[in-house]
Amino acid sequence: MSLVTGALQIGRSALLAYQSALQVVGNNISNAGSDSYVRQTAVLTPITGITLPEGYAPGGGVALTGLRRNVDETLENRLRMALGDQAAVLAEQQSLGRIESILNELSDSDLSTLLQNFFNAWSNLQNAPEEESTRQMVLVAGETLANEIQRQRQDALGLRDELNSLIEDSTQRANELAEAIAALNVQITALENSSVGGANALRDQRDSLLRELSELVQIQVREQPDGGVNVYIGNEPLIQGGLNRGLTTTLETTDQDPKVVVRFADNNGMVSMTGGKIAGLITAREEHVLGFVDDLNSLAQALISEVNKVHAGGSGLKGYSTVSGTFDVLDSAAALNSTNANLDLVPNNGSFLIRVQDTSTGASIVTTITVDLDGIGADESLESLAAKLNAVGNVTAIATSDNRLEITADNGFEVYFAEDTSNVLAALGINTFFSGRDGSDIDINSLLTATGGARLLAAGQGGGPGDGSNAATMANLATDTLSGLGGQSLNDFYNTIATRIAVKGSAAMAAVDAADAITMGLTSQRESVSGVNLDEETISLMRLQRSFQGAARYATTVDDLINELLGLLG
Repeated sequence: MSLVTGALQIGRSALLAYQSALQVVGNNISNAGSDSYVRQTAVLTPITGITLPEGYAPGGGVALTGLRRNVDETLENRLRMALGDQAAVLAEQQSLGRIESILNELSDSDLSTLLQNFFNAWSNLQNAPEEESTRQMVLVAGETLANEIQRQRQDALGLRDELNSLIEDSTQRANELAEAIAALNVQITALENSSVGGANALRDQRDSLLRELSELVQIQVREQPDGGVNVYIGNEPLIQGGLNRGLTTTLETTDQDPKVVVRFADNNGMVSMTGGKIAGLITAREEHVLGFVDDLNSLAQALISEVNKVHAGGSGLKGYSTVSGTFDVLDSAAALNSTNANLDLVPNNGSFLIRVQDTSTGASIVTTITVDLDGIGADESLESLAAKLNAVGNVTAIATSDNRLEITADNGFEVYFAEDTSNVLAALGINTFFSGRDGSDIDINSLLTATGGARLLAAGQGGGPGDGSNAATMANLATDTLSGLGGQSLNDFYNTIATRIAVKGSAAMAAVDAADAITMGLTSQRESVSGVNLDEETISLMRLQRSFQGAARYATTVDDLINELLGLLG
C-alpha cells in the first residue's frame, strides 16, 4: 500500500504545484498593463520520495519552492540614473526655452532692434539737432530701450521665482517619496520574515517609488540582507531601513537674490545635488536665469556709463537753471575715485568746462574745472568739487545731505557743460541721459522728459544750434569697442548674449534627445527582463494547463488501479 499511497502523493503534488504555478501566470497576465509590476516566475522543484520494488527512486513528485522576481538590479540602477539625467536636462532645456522667449529675438521689438533704433535716432539728430521732433524721437527710442531691458530683467526674475517654487514643490514630493519608501522597508522586512515571496507586490511598489525619487534627485540604492534598502544622495544617507532623514527647503538670500536651498530635515545640512530634476532646476536658476540677469545688468551698466560719458561732455540747445546729480557718493569727503566714494563709474584725473550764460544778453563765461585725481596729495572729493564750482561766478554748488552734487545758476543765468575728460559729470549724474545703475532701474533722466527737457539733449559740443557733433559721437557708440565690455561694442555684447542663449538651448535640446534615447533603451531592456509578455505567458499557461491535465489523468488512473486492487482483495 505504501507504493499506492506514494503514487497518489505524486499526483497530488503535481496537481497542487501546477495549480499554484497557473495562479502565478494568471497574476502576471492580470498585471500586464501595470508599469510598476515585475514579472514573477514559479520555481518548480522535483521532490525526493518513494523507492520502487526494484530499488530505484524516481522521486516523489513536484513542488513549488519559490517565486522569483525577474529583476536585474544593475539595470535598475542604470535606469534610475538615466531617469535623473533625463529630468535634469529637460528642466534646463525648458528654462532656456523660456529665456529665449523673453529675449523675443527676430521680432520688431527685440533688444538688438531697439538698440539699433536708439543709436539711429542719435544719427538722425546729428543731421537736424535743432528740430524738436527729432529730439523727441531720441527720447522715445531711449525710453523704449530702457523699458525693454527692465522688462526682460523682470521676466527673468519671475522665472527665477518660478524655479524656486518648482524646487520647493519637487523637494516636498521627494520627501513624501522617501517617507513612503522607508515605510515600505518596514513592511517588506516583516513580511519576508514570515512568508516566502510575500513581499513581492510591496517590492514592486518600492521600486516604482525609487524610480520616481530618482527623477527628482540622483540616488544610490543598496539592498540590505533583511530586504530593506538604504538610499544615498551622494555620500549622505537619506533612508536607512525604516528611518527617513527627510528633505526640506529654506529660502535664503544670496547677492540680493532669494534662492530656495535644499537641506536635510534632521540636521539642516546642505544636500549636494548632482542629478535629477531638482539639480536641473538649480542649474537653470543659477547658471542660465541669473547668468542672463547678470548679462543684462552688464549691458545696462555699460549702456548707462558710455552714453552718459558722451552726453555729459556735450551741450544742448539750452542750459540748466538747476541740476542735481542722479548718483550719490558714500562719503562726500572721500576721493571720488576711491572705494569710499563707491561710484559705479569711476572718474579719472582730468577736467571739464562749465559755461555760464546770461539768458537776456547771451553773453557767457567759460571756466575750466580741474578734477584732481592723480593720487598725489589731496584728491578731489564731492565737497572739494562743489567748492570749486561754487567759486564760479553766478553759480551755487553744494554737496546735498544725501551726498549728491547740486548746481544752481543765479536768476537770469544758465549753465552748460562740455569737454569732460575726467568723466566726473557722468559719474555723478550731471548732464546725463540715463539714470539708474543697472537693468533694474535704468531710465531716462527726468530732466530730459520734463516739459521742454528735449532741448537739454546734448547733441552738440558748444558749437551752436546746428552743432550735431556730439550726436555723431553718440551714434558711433553702437559699434565702438568698449574696454568695459572686454573689447566688444554694445551691439556685439548683446549679440553675444543672444547667441550664447541660443547655443545653450540647442545643446540642451540635443542633451534631452540623447537622454531620451538612453532612457528608452534602458526601459526597453528592463521590459525584456521584468515586463510581462502576453505571448510568453500564454505559452506558459498552455504548458501548465497540459501538465495539470496530465497530472489529473495520472491521478485518475492511479485511483482506478486502487479500486481494482481493492476489488481483488475483497
